[in-house]
Amino acid sequence: MHVPGRPLPRLLLVIAGWAVVCWVVFGWRLGYPSFWDPDEATYAETSREMLAAHSWLVPLYDGQPFFDKPPLFYILQMASFRLFGATELAARLVSSLSALGLLAAIGWFGSRLFNRDVGRNGALMFAVLPATFALSSYAIVDMTFTLFLFSGCALVTVAALDEEGGLGTGLQYPGYVLLAAAVLTKGPLALVLAGLAFLVSLAVAPAARAPLMRLRWGRGLLIVAVLGAPWFIYMWWHFGDAFILGYALRENVYLFTGSLYGSQRSMLFYPKVMLVGLLPWTPLLIGRLVDAARGLRISTPERLLWSWAAVVVGFFTLSGFKLDHYVFPAAPALCILCAHAWNQARTASQPPVGITAGLAAIPLLLLVAGTVLVPGLNRVPLELPSAVRLLPIALIASGLAMTAQVARGWRPPSFPLAAVAGLLASYAIVITIGLPAFEQMKPTRRLARIVANNAAADDHIGMFRLNRWSSSWRFYVGRHSERLETTDDLRRFLARPGRHYCAMTRRDYDRLAAEGVRLRVVHQEPGLFTTTGRSLRSGAPPGRDAFIIVTEEPASPGA
Repeated sequence: MHVPGRPLPRLLLVIAGWAVVCWVVFGWRLGYPSFWDPDEATYAETSREMLAAHSWLVPLYDGQPFFDKPPLFYILQMASFRLFGATELAARLVSSLSALGLLAAIGWFGSRLFNRDVGRNGALMFAVLPATFALSSYAIVDMTFTLFLFSGCALVTVAALDEEGGLGTGLQYPGYVLLAAAVLTKGPLALVLAGLAFLVSLAVAPAARAPLMRLRWGRGLLIVAVLGAPWFIYMWWHFGDAFILGYALRENVYLFTGSLYGSQRSMLFYPKVMLVGLLPWTPLLIGRLVDAARGLRISTPERLLWSWAAVVVGFFTLSGFKLDHYVFPAAPALCILCAHAWNQARTASQPPVGITAGLAAIPLLLLVAGTVLVPGLNRVPLELPSAVRLLPIALIASGLAMTAQVARGWRPPSFPLAAVAGLLASYAIVITIGLPAFEQMKPTRRLARIVANNAAADDHIGMFRLNRWSSSWRFYVGRHSERLETTDDLRRFLARPGRHYCAMTRRDYDRLAAEGVRLRVVHQEPGLFTTTGRSLRSGAPPGRDAFIIVTEEPASPGA
């Protein structure tokens, strides 16, 4: 349908541009890589087992109740598996569609808080974040949780700020429904974050106090309780203390206090994650804070967005257990703030000094990133084709192009075309060149399918000291697989009547052979110890080895 006031050719160009962005970031080769261990594979295996057992309420892993998360994300994955089959594409489709929904929510919320340009640029900046590129094609809960939580809070906020008191105030009710969905995705954490953000907003945004207090919070909590509480009551009724210990204490209290695994990272971990994770837009946020310190007024919508981001980052900073993607729900609000700063630099009669400096730093960061990547690619432990050199070239070219744009009067264009184009080109290179190289060194899927195609129904399947692979191995084998830790575990496994298949590293095989364990190699492939890419980001190269499938060696010739 033609939009009045916008020429049709320009409208078609805008639609085509958004289609390219969404396809490259959210859809291109979504099902190509095998599952990344351990998190993505664990969610997929849980959903596969639930679907096979027709268990739509109780998460199952390795045939046992799994108290890691509430069921909504698994249910969505199960529905995708039912429609498209239990494949990588179907598993990741939930996160990809969640990213698309979040993109729309950011655009709408930014437009309601500020104007259409801010909403559009906020959505665009969010779409091309490296974190968005990774999590939208990664079948874990964070993108879906962020969709429900941030969209719910956005609806409630717009309902509060509706000065007319008309239809807009009714938006709070679908907002409460989305908050209930967030609870059913990742638990009461959703209410904790929303409640803390509400309290902080009351403290730092005086103009929003009366509108926020005018909302029907009692009805909202009732809606969340009616929709969210039944599953928790059901699980407690059926599993009693096991559910309380496994979910309420282990997966919430013990993780937060650090009692489960101990404190792993410093208090500066998440601030550093956000500074790096929001690149290349981070300088705009820093510039806006500098201008605020110099006396530039912070509007009420900005205060609300800063409150949300501060609560998310602050809450998880206090947690004893930290993973980088936990603070992803802060990214939508911070991208809207970046877009607002961009708009201020473009429209203000005298652009603020801090934002102007931040704007000038963006192309510099792209140039530095491209330059650092030139030698950095040589340290990646993969056999990369020479075409991968296009990656730093794309970043350097976008930095030069943006420098030329910004240099014209130090005012940015209406949207960050040069930076977005450079990031999209980089992602296209990663998808077409990087993923195949990495996939070649991930042998789990190939090894597991060999076993699945050859093992009889009563054969025994195991994995020896490959716990990091346990979920993807089980998914691709499609059945129970024993986790073996010691030589005695392996001997007991091989002592069972019948035929046995076991995956292990060549290094462990050689050690076992030296100890007198009689094994026969069925298949062997080279591979990496780690399959998440986390060690690549940290700079510690993952170890290489040969990964093999073995059976027990016959006791006598012809046996």
